[in-house]
Amino acid sequence: MRISPPRARVLSWPVVLVLAAAVPTALSGPPVAEAPRAEAIPTGKPVAWEPSLATALVRAEKEQRPLLLSLGAVGEARSEALDKELYGNRKLSPCFEQSINVAAWSFLEGEERKLPDFGDTEPEHHGDNWALAMERWLRPNAKGVIALPQHLWLSPQGEVLVSCPWELSAEEFSWCADQALRRIGEGERPELLKEARPPRRLLLAEVVQLLDDDERGRGLKPDELEQLLKSKRKGYLTGGDAKDVARILFTDDQDAIDYMMGQMGLWEFGGDALANIINGTYSLMGLVCPASYVELLEKFAGHNRASTRAAIAAALEQIGHRDGLSVVKKALKKERDDAARAEWVRALGACGRGDKGVAKMLIKLAQKEKHGRVRVNAILGLGHVLPEKGAFEFLTELCTSAEGEERQAAILALALGRATAAEELLEGLKGPAVFGETGEVLEKSLEVLAGGNLYLIESAVRRVSGSSIGRQRLFFRGVAKVPDIDLGG
Repeated sequence: MRISPPRARVLSWPVVLVLAAAVPTALSGPPVAEAPRAEAIPTGKPVAWEPSLATALVRAEKEQRPLLLSLGAVGEARSEALDKELYGNRKLSPCFEQSINVAAWSFLEGEERKLPDFGDTEPEHHGDNWALAMERWLRPNAKGVIALPQHLWLSPQGEVLVSCPWELSAEEFSWCADQALRRIGEGERPELLKEARPPRRLLLAEVVQLLDDDERGRGLKPDELEQLLKSKRKGYLTGGDAKDVARILFTDDQDAIDYMMGQMGLWEFGGDALANIINGTYSLMGLVCPASYVELLEKFAGHNRASTRAAIAAALEQIGHRDGLSVVKKALKKERDDAARAEWVRALGACGRGDKGVAKMLIKLAQKEKHGRVRVNAILGLGHVLPEKGAFEFLTELCTSAEGEERQAAILALALGRATAAEELLEGLKGPAVFGETGEVLEKSLEVLAGGNLYLIESAVRRVSGSSIGRQRLFFRGVAKVPDIDLGG
């Protein structure tokens, strides 16, 4: 029996956080941003899986359809969730019907029966498909490790269109499938799911490559987590435990959440002396934690230290899940520190995507807030709320009526929300009257709307927002600096 891949691995702290250079596998042209959309395709059919990746490539070119490659690991929480959330979701049937679908999953000997139902795909197919994907598109590190789970959409010619490592919800899958069709110029596309949105860790025409010291590229399996937590409970965490902290935070498991909740509580006894450790860990949570960690962030959202509240707000923005909305609303209402309020308003937008009420709150702040930094970040926060109509109209109006950083924030917000409907408006702003920093912001934002990655606007957003807190998950590029977290001697 052939196994794919041949060995089990151990996740390394820097790798979960630091994804080494994303490797371009370029498509030459931009996506077709506004191609006409067909009527909704009837739903309900199970996913059709092509067992052989080699055969799928031939079919994709012949039929001029995109190819979807699913990679996962048996027994790992994020991977296991995909079967129900995506592959068994009949609302996504129209998306799967438009692509040639192939699986290449990792499993250990004896785990073959635990593989999701991929139709006629046999264990041997997974091994062959894995090997071909490694050769053609994936960028394994020196240990042969890639990010798992991971989805790749390929063009009929075998070029990378869209890639997304780790978490992927049904709404995000719908957006990615639509984007893949746009990028090959397909006019007849299934109707997007309600609240369809791009995933946080999104790469267009690129794939991620892990650092060479990553030994797993995935969250811990239950038995691995149990063993690690057992060892950690025997003593206090020190600087040598930093990698293990990252492994735990990256794992989508209630036991991991409970352990870290207790650990954060213990660190509170250290007071301000441990502020850097605490704040750095919250920054790390924003970078690596799944949405299930919102409950931990909620517990400490009312912290008595403003810098810690700001770090928690930024973490919630990066996770950007609806479950965090009530947490953010409550915290923003109580917040009195202007620097922290500026972080909370962006988190409000991120957790309230498409929410009309959230859009109204942010528009009011953008219009009437006395503190300039809060105003600018409220405008940026509206980018997360897109495509909500009120947010779009307000931002496009600001692009022509506002000045300075508020105008720049509006332009950046449209790029942040990938509002391709505003592309013509922004193109019309070009000219001698728009120069300097505003001109640079306009240029980079148009690159994003033409099909570029969000990291193109990262430095501009950081400058305009005035925030010193990094958001590497949001401006994902497969390259990040490890937050420097000192756990002591």
